[in-house]
Amino acid sequence: MPRDRETILLDVYSILQSAAATAYENADNQTGTNRKVAMGVVHLIELAQQKIDSVLDMQEARVRG
Repeated sequence: MPRDRETILLDVYSILQSAAATAYENADNQTGTNRKVAMGVVHLIELAQQKIDSVLDMQEARVRG
């Protein structure tokens, strides 16, 4: 993976971290169904972060040989 792609993935990961923090903060201020929806958003963000981690891990394995 060219360096610029890796940088883009790391930037996206950082954006997702910010989104997760915002969603957590929102969830803390909610109750009932609204809290469940906010926590659902957090879960989806975490799934996206895991996918990015997988791509970065595969790239690292390729570089190592």
